[in-house]
Amino acid sequence: MAGMDFEFRGEKMPRSILMGYAKSDDRATRKECYEALGKGLSAHAAELDDIYDRLVHIRDRMAKKMGYKNFVELGYYRMGRLAYDQESIAVFRGNILKDVVPAVAKLRLENAKRLGIEGDFMLYDNDVVIPGGDPKPLGKEAIFEAAKKMYHAMSPETAQFIDLMMENEAFDVDSRKNKWGGGYCTEFPLYKQPFILANFNGTAGDVDVMTHEAGHALNAWFCFDNEPFELSMGMETAETHSMSMEFFAWPHMDKFFGDKAKEYRFMHALETFTFLPYGTIVDYFQHLVYENPDMTPAERKACWNGLEAKFRPWISTKGIPYLEEGTRWQYQMHIYESPFYYIDYVLAQTAAFEFLLASQENYDDAFGRYIALSKKGGTKLWPQLLKEAGLASPFEPGALKEVAEKVEALLESIR
Repeated sequence: MAGMDFEFRGEKMPRSILMGYAKSDDRATRKECYEALGKGLSAHAAELDDIYDRLVHIRDRMAKKMGYKNFVELGYYRMGRLAYDQESIAVFRGNILKDVVPAVAKLRLENAKRLGIEGDFMLYDNDVVIPGGDPKPLGKEAIFEAAKKMYHAMSPETAQFIDLMMENEAFDVDSRKNKWGGGYCTEFPLYKQPFILANFNGTAGDVDVMTHEAGHALNAWFCFDNEPFELSMGMETAETHSMSMEFFAWPHMDKFFGDKAKEYRFMHALETFTFLPYGTIVDYFQHLVYENPDMTPAERKACWNGLEAKFRPWISTKGIPYLEEGTRWQYQMHIYESPFYYIDYVLAQTAAFEFLLASQENYDDAFGRYIALSKKGGTKLWPQLLKEAGLASPFEPGALKEVAEKVEALLESIR
C-alpha cells in the first residue's frame, strides 16, 4: 500500500497526498479524486484480495489449532481485552445503530443542503463539511509553533512534555514516496521518549496529529514508570487518551486556524460523530469475515456493502470505480495488519465525547479528570478508568442515547 502510486491530473502521487483533494470544496475535484483512488486500487485488486484471503485462512488455522471455534475469540485475546467480550460489543453495536446512526444521517443530510449537494450524497462528499471549503491550518511551522503555545497554556506538565518532544525532534510528519501511511505514536521506553509519525497533506488532519497522536505521546510519557506499563492497557484505553485530547484542544484552535477556529470545531465534531458508524462497520465486517473464513472476495465485498447500507445509509458509492463494488475496507490497513483493532476507536470516541460535553460545562474539572485517567494507563481496566473519571459505560443498552442527543445539540449550537 505504501508503494502504490495514484494518477491524478497527470501526476503520480501516494494515497496520502491524493486524499488531500478529497477535502476540496469543488465537488468535481472530489469526484475525480475518488475515481483516481478507485482506479489505483483496482489495478492491484487481485493482489489485495489474495493477501487478505491468505491472512484470513492463516488466522483461522491458528485459532482452530489452539482449540477455538474461529479466529474471533483468539482475536479478542490477542487484543488483550479483559473487561468486555463479543456480547458486550454486540450491545454497543446495537446502541450505535439505534441512537447514533439516525442522528448522524440527519446531520449529514442537513449539512449536504448547506453544501449545495443535490441528488445522492456520495462517498466523495463525506470528507467535506464546511461550505466554501473546510478550514486549513496555517502551515507546518505554524502548526508546531501553535502546538507549543497550546500545551504551555494547558498546564505545566503538558508544557514540559511538548518541550521534550520539540527538543528531541520526536516527529516525522512529511509525506514522501514509500513512507508508511497514516499516523501513529510509538515510544522508546529505555529512553522514556515518545515518537510521532504522520503524513502532512495541508488539511486539518495535520492539526489532528498534534492533538490525537500527542495525546498518545503524553500518556506514554506519563506512564513510562507505571507498573505494568503496557501489560493491561487495552487499545480502547490508549485511544481514549488521544481522542479526548483532540477535544481538550478546542479552546486553542485559533492558534492553528485563525478566524476559522469555529468552523474547525463544527467540522471536527461532525466528522468524529460520523466516524462512530463507520468504525462499527470495520469491526462488524471482521466478525463476519472470521466467522465465515471461506467467503470469496466477491462475498466479502457484498458483506461490506450490506453493512454500509445499514450503518451509513446516507452514503452512495454508485458509479465510483471499484469502490462501488464494496472495497472501501481495502485501504483501512487495520483490517489487514491488526485484526479487531478498530472498535477500540469507537469505544474511545464515545468516552471522548463525554469529556467534550463535560468540558463545555467546566473545562478545568474535565481536564483534571482526563489527566488523572491518562496517568493511570496500564494499571487499571478501561471500565474502571471510566467510572473513576465519572464517565458512563457504553455497554449498557441505551447508553448512547443521551450522548447522541447532546452532541447533536452541541453541533447545532456551534453552527
